[in-house]
Amino acid sequence: MMSRARREEQHASIREEIKGAARRLMEQEGTAGISIRGIGRAMDLTAPALYHYYANRDALITDLIVDAFNALAEELERTRDDARGLAVQAQLMQVLLAYREWARKYPIDFQLIYGNPIPGYQAPEEITVPPANRGFLLIAGLISRCLESGSASPRPEYAAVPPKIEPVMDEMARQFSGPEQRFLPLALYLTTVGWPRIHGIIMLELFNHIQPVVGDVDLFYRIQLEDMARSMGLAMK
Repeated sequence: MMSRARREEQHASIREEIKGAARRLMEQEGTAGISIRGIGRAMDLTAPALYHYYANRDALITDLIVDAFNALAEELERTRDDARGLAVQAQLMQVLLAYREWARKYPIDFQLIYGNPIPGYQAPEEITVPPANRGFLLIAGLISRCLESGSASPRPEYAAVPPKIEPVMDEMARQFSGPEQRFLPLALYLTTVGWPRIHGIIMLELFNHIQPVVGDVDLFYRIQLEDMARSMGLAMK
């Protein structure tokens, strides 16, 4: 008789195979094209057989989203750790470069978590938000360190959180700060301001819209990061 540990291992292995088939299906038909029937055909399994591993399509999508957010965060964490000997602004630059590289390497996963919504799917916040926060908070943590170290002097337009937004940022700082990491409300605000700027470039690149306009996207992206750091007062002195 198969042991419980062996059954659990086999169950997890088949779930990984299902997720692999789902990713291949999304590569062919886009993130909205994922379906249990399509995955079943690709794996030569019936839909009822797949339901033994995932209760429904939404459960599978949620698992894929969690995997993608965690994989992105782990890549950013590795990049930060590898750059620990550098000034914190240089660490931040390396992390933001890694953010784009991960998106280019795993475009389907990036589109799944930041691209087109999947018809009929509603992400369960209690499951997807914690892994989604990991990458965001890593960047906000580096900006907090820049501000606390005195190595950054935000320009007047970025020196304070706008009053109407301040309560939200204050609550986020209270919620996420802990003994090992303190998040400044201003750092969370600057992260939020910068996020759509880099995200927009990456999404345009993934859909091949920006390449004909700027040519060298590597150079363009780096220039935008440096300009953003200067405009926010986060550039190295």
